[in-house]
Amino acid sequence: MVLTASYIKNIEVHLLPGGKKIPSREPLSKFPLHPAFGGYGILKRVVESEPKEYYKTLWSKSAEVPIWIGSCRYERPFDEILEAFSETKIGGARVTKGHQEALVTLGDAVGLISSGRLSTNMTAAEVGSVPVAISKNELIIGAIREMVSKNIRRLFVENEERFISDRTVIDHMFSPGRLGIARDHPERWLEGTVAELGSKSPGRCRSGNLDEAAKEIGESPDDCLLTDDRRVISRWDMVVKPWRAGKLTDVEN
Repeated sequence: MVLTASYIKNIEVHLLPGGKKIPSREPLSKFPLHPAFGGYGILKRVVESEPKEYYKTLWSKSAEVPIWIGSCRYERPFDEILEAFSETKIGGARVTKGHQEALVTLGDAVGLISSGRLSTNMTAAEVGSVPVAISKNELIIGAIREMVSKNIRRLFVENEERFISDRTVIDHMFSPGRLGIARDHPERWLEGTVAELGSKSPGRCRSGNLDEAAKEIGESPDDCLLTDDRRVISRWDMVVKPWRAGKLTDVEN
């Protein structure tokens, strides 16, 4: 896990090969499900581990901490990928064509909106969410537990227009200095507070129109926008919420 996790900051999820060693998925799904490796799986495993076992947890196989994404065929409508996002609550889906496979993410869908291929008449006010706040004095493990228990990836630092995310937490956890601590004193691996993490500033949502907002959001998967009335707009808000409402249309069809 420690090696694969170092790539998480550059991509939403990584596809894992299928096989008998992958734990089975219990909930039934409309879609075939495929194992992948992502930030939520890492944080969930950390929460489930005893502090004295943290270093052992670091060397877990990636296949032992999968998240499950929908799998769609290449020739199927793009709408099916959006449905897979919605059902699994993960912004990534596997697409197959014969023996080839690829990963489609929310970032790809946002790109289709910003380029004009997809469009929605919904506004930022309709899809935005209230930010979940956390004290800068909260322990890092407390922040991780909050993310996992609420299945969210961002926490806004109280009294600041800055946020931490699963990616900023993982960047901290897997930095060389923290890995050295995990090796020598595993129970101290996650010592520290939110103030020590690399918080980020959200972009400013200058337009109430989501088609325009899609052009303003940053390139990192955890980037988001903040409206003047302090509503958070994420890639999920831009894509899945309009799709669920039946208001995301293919301009060319």
